Amino acid sequence: MTPAPESWPARFWRLIHPGGPLVRPWDRWEARLLVTAILLAVVAVPVAGVLVSEVYVRHAELARAQQAHRTQVTAVVLADAGSFVAGGPAVQVAEVPALWRLPDGTERSGPVSVPAGTDQGARLPIWVDGAGEPVPPPLSAFNALTIALSVGLLGWLGVVLVLTLVVLAVHLALDRVRAAAWAREWETLGQGRSGR
Repeated sequence: MTPAPESWPARFWRLIHPGGPLVRPWDRWEARLLVTAILLAVVAVPVAGVLVSEVYVRHAELARAQQAHRTQVTAVVLADAGSFVAGGPAVQVAEVPALWRLPDGTERSGPVSVPAGTDQGARLPIWVDGAGEPVPPPLSAFNALTIALSVGLLGWLGVVLVLTLVVLAVHLALDRVRAAAWAREWETLGQGRSGR
């Protein structure tokens, strides 16, 4: 008759409380270290959540400020932007002179970044700051959330990676200790038999 499979709580209990005549003290310490690492990884989840919250609040404020102070206008390209370069980067841009009208009706000109291959006279949307200078598009609430989630996830994964490396380093060190102890015991056992 085949014994019933062991439940995961029973297997976990055996992992953290190894028993039997062959169990050494360092086996117990290694098991406790593994459990501690797992608990620390679990505790790091809410800490990462706090980090996500803090980063999101800062970036959401930055997004609101940028959206309040940046305006989208239409720029007219004053020169050809050149052509795509075969084998070049996937996104190719060029700086060309352009002319744009600000919300107050004044006109500005200056260099703007446009996709390679843009022809003279093309109309493109650009973002300008309060002084009318071209700036990158403002952050959106989605961008702020994406940045915050990325920071939180990377922070948690960093903690898990460090814990994993510590557990592996201790495991490898203990494997050497165990191998040396077994070698000594085999040697002692061999000397005892040869003396008979």
